[in-house]
Amino acid sequence: MKIKKFAALLKVSVQSMLLSSTNARRKSRKKAATGVGAMVLIGFLGLYMSGLYSAILMEVLAPLHMEVLVFVFMGIGALVGGLLFTTFAVKGVVFGGRDNDLLLSMPVSSSMLMASRVSAIYLENLVFSFFVMVPAGVVCALLSPNGVGRDLLFWVRLMIAAVSLPLLDTALSVLLGALTAFLSAKVSKGALGQNIMMGIFFAAVFYFSFNLNGMIQGLAANAAEVKESLSWAAPLLWMGEGIMGSWLRLLAFVLCCVVPFGLMVFGLGKVYRKAVTAFQARSARHDYKLSAQTFSGQKKSLLRKEARRFFGFPMYFWNAGMGLVLLLAAGIASLFLRDDLLAFVEIAGAGLLLPMAALVIGFCLCTCIISAPSISLEGRYLWILREAPVKEQDLIWIKVGFQLLLSLPCTWAAGICISLALSFPLWQAAVLLAAMSVFAVWQAVFGMLMGLYFPKLDAVNDTVIVKQSMPVMLGMFVPMAVLGISGILYWLGGLAAGWLALLLPIVLWALLAAVCTAVLVKKGPALLQAL
Repeated sequence: MKIKKFAALLKVSVQSMLLSSTNARRKSRKKAATGVGAMVLIGFLGLYMSGLYSAILMEVLAPLHMEVLVFVFMGIGALVGGLLFTTFAVKGVVFGGRDNDLLLSMPVSSSMLMASRVSAIYLENLVFSFFVMVPAGVVCALLSPNGVGRDLLFWVRLMIAAVSLPLLDTALSVLLGALTAFLSAKVSKGALGQNIMMGIFFAAVFYFSFNLNGMIQGLAANAAEVKESLSWAAPLLWMGEGIMGSWLRLLAFVLCCVVPFGLMVFGLGKVYRKAVTAFQARSARHDYKLSAQTFSGQKKSLLRKEARRFFGFPMYFWNAGMGLVLLLAAGIASLFLRDDLLAFVEIAGAGLLLPMAALVIGFCLCTCIISAPSISLEGRYLWILREAPVKEQDLIWIKVGFQLLLSLPCTWAAGICISLALSFPLWQAAVLLAAMSVFAVWQAVFGMLMGLYFPKLDAVNDTVIVKQSMPVMLGMFVPMAVLGISGILYWLGGLAAGWLALLLPIVLWALLAAVCTAVLVKKGPALLQAL
């Protein structure tokens, strides 16, 4: 009986974590497609990171018989990546679910409910861990000169490590998520602290990316010393040595994962009901004062509302606004790496620089998905906006305009910096800025259309909407597909004339922007009224 209850609770928790396509009246087949899409995205990120960096590291470390460090570094990557994906999700899924009151009133223990919520987090970490550790094992089997990775027991040990590592990751994610939820409930500026933490993390990622070559050279020269310096990551060292053949070290690593996970589930399960109540509470204020109230117009008030949600909800900011960060980072990096880029010009040829710059900016814009989930984030309070003395058309374009207020300046800044770094002629810089502005407008309008056609107004929490909803998926991957088609058009146009190669992608983006804008103007208000 308990197993059936736990299975039912786990199914609900996994759905709240992964399935978030459209509203509940739509077919469950679409929900399943969105869940699969979210898992595919997580797996692709892990596969890309592991396939690239494990191959680079293995080429350097295999001749030194230090393959163990590859698994240590991939383990650190899986651990940090899992924390990034799930720490802030814990706040919504484990402690902030909208169905917590209903589930806590059912005849199930709070410990069982806590275990089901945590198991959903574990499954997401498991997917990422699997697609990080297994490719590293494949690379080891292919590149190691001493036959490591070519026997069955190696893969058994690797699977044990890949299944155990997410337990440690989940325990850390839940504890950090509980701290985040507590600070958000007790500190009025909790979102600022979360944004600072995420900013520091991404600054470290960018620093690591830009200094990777120097790190690998230092690793090749001092591999043994690097291994000794990793004593602070002893469990991951045990994992690497266990995968390479030490069953005793592997057992020690498994215990380091299982014990904290069990203590976390048992300890927080005992106080889960109190924790959920405390994290959702707000301290009463006693400093209210009568003062003059400023007046602002309807549009300005709605823009401020969008800004408060975007900057005040870290999960929304760092998932939907990652493209803004990437645009600024790409522009600044191009100025600092100007010599390397100019050296690349001599290899690739000046004719490819403009389309490659457009590709970089376009990819960053594809990850800027602010308008796509904005309708769904209104949730059950959408009726308040609809009852306000504001036209549906204005509500829609305010949300589109808010994304453009952020994406266009970042696009221009990145375009100007890249143009200066690559010494583009004035006409090429103008073409780049104009073309990417058109792409940014289309991408924002298209995201709003997806939000109106595939709304999710009954999600268990806002994190699900921002991370895995159907509008977010379509708003990101469809523009990426359009970039790919644009590359084909550029190649086809280049077979005839250089000016035609530049013209065809721009015409495609302008046509898409015009069509989507016309559809939004004509059908947008009706779609909003139907919600």
